Amino acid sequence: MRTVNVEGLSGLDRLRFTIKNRAVSQYEGGRRSTVKGRSTEFSGFREYIPGDDMRYVDWNAFARLDKLYIKEYMEEREGVINIFLDTSSSMIFGEKPKDELMSGLAEAICYISGRQKDSLTVTDLADPLRSIKLPKGRLGMMRLEAFLRGINPEGRINLSDAVRKAAYGKFGLTFIISDFYDEDFLKEGEDILKFMRYLRQDTVLLHVLSGEELEIEQVGAFRLHDIEVPDDMITATFDRDTVEKYMTALNEFRGTLSKMADKAMARYYLCRTDRTLGRIIMEDLRGLYDI
Repeated sequence: MRTVNVEGLSGLDRLRFTIKNRAVSQYEGGRRSTVKGRSTEFSGFREYIPGDDMRYVDWNAFARLDKLYIKEYMEEREGVINIFLDTSSSMIFGEKPKDELMSGLAEAICYISGRQKDSLTVTDLADPLRSIKLPKGRLGMMRLEAFLRGINPEGRINLSDAVRKAAYGKFGLTFIISDFYDEDFLKEGEDILKFMRYLRQDTVLLHVLSGEELEIEQVGAFRLHDIEVPDDMITATFDRDTVEKYMTALNEFRGTLSKMADKAMARYYLCRTDRTLGRIIMEDLRGLYDI
């Protein structure tokens, strides 16, 4: 897949993903946690409990009040970010291919999370049991770009099975980037998303669709083929009535995904290839950030 240079996108440096405490690791990182620890950021006092570390006793308070109090500090934890990529053939459709936007989204997520010292793992759903864990900083960006350039979307992916296998045991903030053209996922998706929540995954569905899929501008007779089955050709006539039915079905499709996400306490965002990556990151996905 083609990669893009996201480092020049305006405003990217000030973004940080909202991650719930149940989805952060036990390792030190750049995120403030409600868990009390021993960082330099003071949180408050509490009464001494036998067994507490005496190094954190406030002796000034003891001198004034004749009672032991412990100083508490806000602990900084490492956020955990997972990216699942749908690399089926349908993702290469469009004048601006969907996989190109998928690649840009993955790079932007990596850049934002890297600045917060988060842990980042990327999974190609064509082989859901094999993931790449990226180092932090510039080296992580370089390895992600190399990983993405080595992917050639092809064939079909059973999205339901792939996500279930990829999700197992990986807590954190999880992005699934796909066009979601999989009937099984539409049937089973709510159960899969609930399963992911059970695994402490806060899930975000990034629904990538091309401008041509979202707005049909031409009518007439066309020779079409299933991009995932190239030899399967059909002739179809698109009149205004057919286009209207298509748009109704498309809106129902998007609505189903959105409702599925809501019921499973996940989040859904549409990402259009006819919008710039910068506008998608800064405007369409603004609900993902601490601002």
